[in-house]
Amino acid sequence: MRFYFRKFGLLIAILVLSAFFCVAGQEAQQAQAQEATADEVPPMIDMSLPDKPITLKVAYDDPTLWPKSSNVPYPEHAFALLFKDYVERMSSGKIKVELFGGGSLGTYRQTLEMVQLGSLDMNIGTGSLGSFFPPIELIAIPYVFFSDDVVVEFFDRSPFWAQLMDKMEREAGLKYLAIGQNGWRNFTNNVREIRKPEDLKGLKFRVMESPVYVKLIESLGANAVPIAWNETYTALQTGVVDGHENPISPICLGKIYEVQKYLTLDRHVWSEDILVMNANKFKSLPIAAQQIVQQGAKLGAEANRVAERMVSNIVEYEIVAKHMQIYIPTADEIQRFRELAQPAVIEYLQGKLGKEVVDTFLLEVKKAEARTGWRR
Repeated sequence: MRFYFRKFGLLIAILVLSAFFCVAGQEAQQAQAQEATADEVPPMIDMSLPDKPITLKVAYDDPTLWPKSSNVPYPEHAFALLFKDYVERMSSGKIKVELFGGGSLGTYRQTLEMVQLGSLDMNIGTGSLGSFFPPIELIAIPYVFFSDDVVVEFFDRSPFWAQLMDKMEREAGLKYLAIGQNGWRNFTNNVREIRKPEDLKGLKFRVMESPVYVKLIESLGANAVPIAWNETYTALQTGVVDGHENPISPICLGKIYEVQKYLTLDRHVWSEDILVMNANKFKSLPIAAQQIVQQGAKLGAEANRVAERMVSNIVEYEIVAKHMQIYIPTADEIQRFRELAQPAVIEYLQGKLGKEVVDTFLLEVKKAEARTGWRR
């Protein structure tokens, strides 16, 4: 009996050792295969394009005067121009890009609807995309972004943002291509200088037609009045509202400085310029065309970011500074604004989007801050 147990035990040991070496051998083979695959260079994509030219129509709100009759390269127009140039050159003219700037095809919301329905291919803009895909409103959490480098790091490298944009394509039929910037939003008014949250109390502020901005203004003790952009100048001029909030570029473009005295550069929201495309139209393109369009969008977004900074911080800042009394809050003063405004908007978005989505977004922004050196 002992002999059989010994024999059986020896057999088990042999089987265990065999299994071990077999698994080890398989793992070694897999590692070698992975290493070989990593060293291989994948073949180029099929670069063929149809003989018949493809035409893409792009709409946006900014003026199209530069560079022919203006020294101001408005951000959306800069975005569109570089996109057009890259796509047409890289496709040897097989892809034609037609630009419709200056709101010539309708408001941003109207052109978004056209893109979604497929009657327009693409558009660039800010402010209304949240109505088509609510998670976009996360961007409007007040004082969530610290600086331009954090913004670029988050949107270019956050896996959370990439997953969110994939979800937008599935749910809204809008293909995300790239994001530039519309600028940092600031408070203007015609009553008094705003240095602290209490200075907003009792004032009436024009806001975009967005619940997030209503929550922001109300959290600071002011009254929010949703008014369309093309009616804002008159509303400020006639006293329907006391103030509004916008980046420098729209303030100058809309000549808001003619009807507003005070400007506080509090940078409460970083606002976007997003290029989206009808998802079905994008999928219908040859793979080479898809690649060219995506790379053109990235370059256009870079041009947009640079143009916006030049326009808001230098070219038009000087114009606005000549007409308005400008105040730049301290870090402590900004923190007081943040402590009041941010919780109210976060609570609203948690109720609308879910706590997990909002918390993940906030965590990803903090990670971007760490990668750019603002957290140790």
